[in-house]
Amino acid sequence: MPRKNSESSPVFSSWDPLLVDQDLLPHWQRLTRALRALGPAALTGRADEARRLLHETGVSYNVYGAADSSRQPWPLDVVPLLISSDDWAAIEAGLVQRAELLNLILTDIYGPRDILRRGLLPPALVFGHGGFLRACQDIRLPSAHQLPLYAADLVRDRSGQTWVLADRTQAPSGIGYALENRRVTSRVLPSLYRDAQVHRQEPFLRALRSNLIAAAPPAARNDPALALLTPGARNETYFEQALLAEKLGLQLVEGSDLLVRGGRLRLRALGGLTPIDVLWRRVDDAWCDPLELRADSFLGVPGLVEAARRRQVSVINPLGSGVLENPALGAYLPALARHFLGEDLRLPSVDSYWCGDPQHLQHVLANLDRLVIKRLQRHPDQRSVFGATLSAQELAVWRERLLAQPGQYTAQAAVTPVPTPSFGGTQLGMRPVLLRAFLTAGAEGYRILPGGFARVGPQADTLFISNQAGAMGKDVWVLASEPETDTAYPSLAPVVGAAHGGLPRRAAENLFWVGRYLERSVASLRLLRLTLERLTDSDAAREPAALDSQRLLAQTLTHLTGTHPDAVDQSAIAEPLWTLLTDPRRPGSVAFGLQALARAAETVREHLPQDALHVLVDLSAPLTGLPAASGDAEQMNSAAQQALHGVLALCGALAGDTEQDAGWHFLELGRCIERGQNLGVVLRSLLCSQAPLAATPAAIETALAFCGSLPAYRRHGPDVPPLRLALELLLLDARQPRSLMRQLQGIERHLAALPDPATGVQLSVSGRLALDAITRLRLLDIVSLDTADGLDQTALDQFLARGDYLLRELSDAIASAHFQTPVAPHSLLRVPTESP
Repeated sequence: MPRKNSESSPVFSSWDPLLVDQDLLPHWQRLTRALRALGPAALTGRADEARRLLHETGVSYNVYGAADSSRQPWPLDVVPLLISSDDWAAIEAGLVQRAELLNLILTDIYGPRDILRRGLLPPALVFGHGGFLRACQDIRLPSAHQLPLYAADLVRDRSGQTWVLADRTQAPSGIGYALENRRVTSRVLPSLYRDAQVHRQEPFLRALRSNLIAAAPPAARNDPALALLTPGARNETYFEQALLAEKLGLQLVEGSDLLVRGGRLRLRALGGLTPIDVLWRRVDDAWCDPLELRADSFLGVPGLVEAARRRQVSVINPLGSGVLENPALGAYLPALARHFLGEDLRLPSVDSYWCGDPQHLQHVLANLDRLVIKRLQRHPDQRSVFGATLSAQELAVWRERLLAQPGQYTAQAAVTPVPTPSFGGTQLGMRPVLLRAFLTAGAEGYRILPGGFARVGPQADTLFISNQAGAMGKDVWVLASEPETDTAYPSLAPVVGAAHGGLPRRAAENLFWVGRYLERSVASLRLLRLTLERLTDSDAAREPAALDSQRLLAQTLTHLTGTHPDAVDQSAIAEPLWTLLTDPRRPGSVAFGLQALARAAETVREHLPQDALHVLVDLSAPLTGLPAASGDAEQMNSAAQQALHGVLALCGALAGDTEQDAGWHFLELGRCIERGQNLGVVLRSLLCSQAPLAATPAAIETALAFCGSLPAYRRHGPDVPPLRLALELLLLDARQPRSLMRQLQGIERHLAALPDPATGVQLSVSGRLALDAITRLRLLDIVSLDTADGLDQTALDQFLARGDYLLRELSDAIASAHFQTPVAPHSLLRVPTESP
């Protein structure tokens, strides 16, 4: 059959050898025509726009072991994978059947184990797999399905047959990335998306939310508390976990946020212990309970298995469901399907052979160069081994390994994925694709996410397709036979923790430190800008005391940043200032503080407004890519100005869009405490030190400029002595945004809004320290500091030193009252968890 499109351009030439088969399908014809109409330049522009949209939202993925420990930007192929309605209907029917089968197998394995007694499944295959957890025997969810969430990795070969490569039954990831792929692709290809009549994703989200609620224990069914258990911000898919928690109205928690008390799972919240009824876990099941499962785990909750056993909490997916991820199970699924369902599998597994079976082992050894070798227990550091890529010596080594430990390995037939059109960033090409489909179980059975989540290999000959190995994400369009009506995201109940009592202590602590790191960065950049402006001012450089002025500013800067006073060389000031600005490995530097701010914010991104998250993405951008150890003060000043603008934009986004809940009060507390301490450090250095220019009018004006009060100082007439006026503006005038009085009043206000751990009418430790600090400030006699000989430096220094002490004690008291959580009990002995 001739191709309908004969015109081509160089960027499409790599498509031509394999494009014929795609052009036979009408939906691929429309796609190729649209892409050719766009042309190379326009398509490159769409890909750039997609990268910008992903970057603004902070969509990321952590590649373990990468040289750059920061989170990697999410790579997206803007050319969608198209699936017709008929093809998708066949895939959906096969996956629903497979999910029902796996649900029955899971129920039997942790129940009567009839399939083991009948010989339908070798006992060694089940009991020898690390996913089988004996502690979970007879633990059941209150719903009809014991496998509420299921995912399958699919591949289509050149003959058109779709195969199941792997089952994901433990904590399948990818739903959040599928949502982001759709959001971005539909925006960069709007006309193509609209005309394609693509099945929408929102109904699946509504079903998933409803099914999580329905899985709650009967006593909590009317108003269940839902949470998503994350391994933490360093996990590879943490962005997705935070996104799903936000969209589904779940509390995002870590293991340290939870404890089991009285047989119930509870959240360590500010207002006390809050029950959790449904826990969607993204932690592998063996790590979920150090008491009954892996004793060396710090990710789980001691007693979680017992709480699930008592049916006081529903864990989704159930603990122990990882046993279904055994790749050797595929060899026995056809017989199990006939046993449980009385029918053959509609969607076959890739041919699998368990080496623990002597006949299977014999076949594997004879055909090793044509098979893919996998361990029964999946591990991120161990990839599948493709026999076709092994040398004769390597094949011999693997034969010995399989003979030594046959029960630990399985082999599968190698399936070559059919290539699909892909845009790798510079040109179109044909690359292999792997599709992950998701299903959720409700009262009416399993419901599938239309399209799912696709990954494209980085090269045309890629064998192992994984995000950890450089694969790109790809949106999947299931083409509807008729237009779908517009639907919005589901209307969700408030997240657990919207009130005081539900905010986890860990989240409160991180919000507190977001505030502190934010103000620390502002203070460092403000003072650094003043220092660099002095260095670049040619008129100031000709003044007799120019060098003393520079030294005083440099001394103040090193005191503020917590570096050693000798860190700034007195004879060459500019060059060491560069490291204080740009070196992320130097504690106290601006770059170090911005990194700390970004890390703290990442752990509480679900509590921050979207505009703030957008600003955070590029916060350190002005300091990256600059030449190392440069002494160019002009260049430094420009970089510091840009960085300060970004930090102030973040301040504005947080102030304008953050809900004023308990988390906001902790964030503002951190800001007020940090501002107060920074002001004290700067004033003690500029006004109270023994430097030649300390307490001079120039030093006083620098302090006023640092606090933004210099315009107010200059507006006043001569009726108030200059020194007295300056001290009033810096310390007592609550109208000045950075005065000490403004910070202490803010501390009192935010403390009063928090749950008070004290009993009765007695002030808490934090309250007493705040009252002490603000009372001392109100009783301060400014007139007595302005003596005939000038500023009483000793008295002011003593006052500021005492204030700094009180603020430090206040910070510790807040941490002790609201943040500290006891360490969960763990075994003192290392317990072996895997066979050698």
